[in-house]
Amino acid sequence: MSTFEPWLNSAETGEAFTHCIHCKLPLLEIDSTWLINKDFHKGECTLEYAICDGCRELTSEDFSEDSKKAVRNFLENEIPWDERLQRFVLHPLSRMENCVACNCPRELAEDYATSILMDSVGEIHFGPLPLLICGGCIELMSERLSQSTRDSWRRFLEEHFDYPPQLSSLPGLL
Repeated sequence: MSTFEPWLNSAETGEAFTHCIHCKLPLLEIDSTWLINKDFHKGECTLEYAICDGCRELTSEDFSEDSKKAVRNFLENEIPWDERLQRFVLHPLSRMENCVACNCPRELAEDYATSILMDSVGEIHFGPLPLLICGGCIELMSERLSQSTRDSWRRFLEEHFDYPPQLSSLPGLL
């Protein structure tokens, strides 16, 4: 993979995401950032969506403050950001090669998720995102979530998907 394009496009359609999964508005007409989240199992995309910043904030309002704090704590304290960001600046696509937290190579991770922040005109917004996080690290974060947050996330999934996907994209919403 020599570009970010495969990470930006829907695995189902091969096309760019065009609408927010929640409000259904065209992403390029919202004048806001938006997030692309994808979950993978054995290299196959099992869940994907784009969500505008307003809907992401609205959705995460139902998450407990303790859960938000626990995930922020994990992201701030369990990831060697100085080392990762230095590598990311030199090699932007390396963000999608290894888990941001434990550095596990993508091809060795049975499960992983990606999160990419897009700006209002559809360009990647580089900062802590984009990132890839392996299933083991997702599990470590998920263990710290309150039952009310898990229930809120489950409702979001039930509202937008026809099957009961894993909890893996939750950190992207917090």
